[in-house]
Amino acid sequence: MANATETSDVPRTAVRPADDERNVKLLFLVPAVVYLLLLSVVPFIYSVYLSLFDARLTRLDRKFFIGLENYQNLLTDPLFLKAIQNTVVLTVSSISLEIVFGFLCAKVFLSLREMRTGQVLRSLAILPMMITPICVGLMFSYILNPTLGVANYLLSSIGVEGPSWFGDPTFALPTVIFINAWQWTPFMMLLMLAGLVSIPSSLYEAAELEGAKWHHIARWIELPAIRDVIIIGLILRVIDNLKLFDLVYVTTRGGPGDATELITYFAYRQDFRFFQVGYGSAAAVIILLMSIVVTTFAVSFLRRNQR
Repeated sequence: MANATETSDVPRTAVRPADDERNVKLLFLVPAVVYLLLLSVVPFIYSVYLSLFDARLTRLDRKFFIGLENYQNLLTDPLFLKAIQNTVVLTVSSISLEIVFGFLCAKVFLSLREMRTGQVLRSLAILPMMITPICVGLMFSYILNPTLGVANYLLSSIGVEGPSWFGDPTFALPTVIFINAWQWTPFMMLLMLAGLVSIPSSLYEAAELEGAKWHHIARWIELPAIRDVIIIGLILRVIDNLKLFDLVYVTTRGGPGDATELITYFAYRQDFRFFQVGYGSAAAVIILLMSIVVTTFAVSFLRRNQR
């Protein structure tokens, strides 16, 4: 009887720690799941629900089901199509500048990695990405002010009349692209620098023995080695640019005219200025679908390359 009791107690004591560990894991997971449900999943489902209605923010109790009519109207709305065009131009231009200048900066910091000065400069170089976009927008609003800004003052000192950076349709979108690229080039630089550091020094030594120039090294050694890192940074930056709002809100408010109208600012105006929450929710759903499509293609491309 005693042996039977001892053998029956062994599984119980062996199972209890595993159960306790599982309960602890669930305890840590529950807050994160609740957070995602309340701040991500539930608002998304409600946005999809509202996009199927003709609803006004002031009278949500009187909404009328119209199906996909909001989406049909969006695809024929000239302002929304212009917003998509501006968003694509901003995304492609900003990321292109970030990749080019990020790679050049990464090369510079790679050559300075053994020096104390290089570490200090690298810390200073990442400061722009630590500043919130609202503060960046306000800072450049003062710098690029057409009458009181430092930029136009410096241009006038050399005999060049500075333009209205945010007030001229020709310069407004390129100026926003420049500010966005200036803030996030350090992010791409850090990713590329991490990839460059992982390249074995023997490859550089072999290239030098073969008489390879710097562009040969960049083309055949460095860029293939950091390709996956670039694609990951590309995915993150595309998603960031598709939801870019605060920089445009602070600097141009979508103007002049529709020169800097982005899809996020379009959705904001429909929701909180015109109170057309059904129409604005449809625009927000389209933004999400664009992000999903871009991310899916990029991830599949990354997996293909890894194979």
